[in-house]
Amino acid sequence: MKKAYICNVRPSTQKSFWLRLLSILFFGLTITNAQYQLPVYTDYLTDNYYLLHPAMAGAHFEGAKVRLTHRAQWQGVQNAPSLQTLNGHTRLGRRTGLGAAFYRDQNGFQSRAGGLFTYSYHINFFRGNVEINQLSFGLSVGGVNSTHDQTTFDPFLGDPLLTGSKVNSSSLHMDMGFSYNRLGMYAHMTIKNLFFRGNNISDAIALEKPRSVLLNAGYFVELSPKWALEPSFMLQAVQYADIPSYDLNLKSHHHRRNLNAWWGLSYRAGLDTNAYLNAGSAFDQKHQQLTTLVGAEFGIFSFSYSYTQSLEKINFRPLNSHQLTLGIDITSEKFRIYPIRGLL
Repeated sequence: MKKAYICNVRPSTQKSFWLRLLSILFFGLTITNAQYQLPVYTDYLTDNYYLLHPAMAGAHFEGAKVRLTHRAQWQGVQNAPSLQTLNGHTRLGRRTGLGAAFYRDQNGFQSRAGGLFTYSYHINFFRGNVEINQLSFGLSVGGVNSTHDQTTFDPFLGDPLLTGSKVNSSSLHMDMGFSYNRLGMYAHMTIKNLFFRGNNISDAIALEKPRSVLLNAGYFVELSPKWALEPSFMLQAVQYADIPSYDLNLKSHHHRRNLNAWWGLSYRAGLDTNAYLNAGSAFDQKHQQLTTLVGAEFGIFSFSYSYTQSLEKINFRPLNSHQLTLGIDITSEKFRIYPIRGLL
């Protein structure tokens, strides 16, 4: 079994206030925290490791993997954030892997479209076809084009940052990562924006601290030939936000004939508090969210669904999200001996 981010043109005074507030919120937070890279969610728990870790391109030895995702957030909010991704990767020969990913991220008046290409190199230490023991290196190069549409904004808002036109900005980035897979154990380290070239969309100021680091590891515990538990964790540190977070995960895998099914839970929390200022009153809270996941694989097709709910007490709206992942695997059974196979 496999492991497997609003409104009308001439609002009233009250609506104008909320429009400006939301505009600043979206225009500020999404630029400083999301413009420069693909957001990191729980895709690695839906057999979509390549979307986070470039070293996983072609790590499955033979064949190709394709994944399509759609994520919708903030249910009931007009023009709420949404994200679509498409990626595929394959192994070429014994050591080389290639991959590509494309995405579109819509968040109110802010939208981004990006893509990247990956080269990976795999060193195999396995003995025959019985043992998985592989060290991998991956390098991705990509770009992002961001657009902020101000054409429908109320011209009487009086905000000097609003130009009434579409503002565009482009950036280039390079990511690097390492992965190690040994039977049911795996570990990944990825540095995103190792190299970055781009400007802030609002004021053309270059981002000085663009990097983020992902550390991810887990282990498969086989309780029976058809049942395994997979505890795992991920640490995420974003340099320009300086708010590190961690994920604690548990998945249960079940194998029956040609059907592989799984379900799981993921808890994400920030290590530091987020500080807010509202009407002269200061308050803070730690980021917390819980994600439930379920998925199945039959033949070459796979399906995953995840639901994320915020556990924070202070929210703009009920912060929840739904994500669907569809997959196609064209692989070989040559290296696969056991029903529970880890992430290969």
